[in-house]
Amino acid sequence: MSDRKVMLVVAGHARDAADCRQLLDMLGLALPKPRRAPGRPTVDHGHGDHRTYIKGCRCTRCREAMRVRAVEKRAAWRSAPSAADRAGHGKLSTYKNYGCRCEPCKAANTEATRAGRAARREKAALAETGGAR
Repeated sequence: MSDRKVMLVVAGHARDAADCRQLLDMLGLALPKPRRAPGRPTVDHGHGDHRTYIKGCRCTRCREAMRVRAVEKRAAWRSAPSAADRAGHGKLSTYKNYGCRCEPCKAANTEATRAGRAARREKAALAETGGAR
């Protein structure tokens, strides 16, 4: 059995990190060295920053910062017509995010709207009948 497999078995049976180290010492195995040097230290941007929202915070200030960032990104995308070309035409996201109003993008939006309305109608019909089909 390889040292790695032995370490995994020991780690699975240890009560905590100290117990795991003690068991590995008793077996004469050393903890492996990290495969790479640690990256840059983490930075705390504080609340009210979109990066804190991305890390998982859902407070009001972080949500607002993320919303503002999304609005600014969409505005930047809409200001550059070539961005819609790179994103690809005929997709709902190109219609909404890039503000493209070419025929393929308008058709994608129309189809998505029709599908959404049909789904809502079906859901309402199921609710009226008590969920039976």
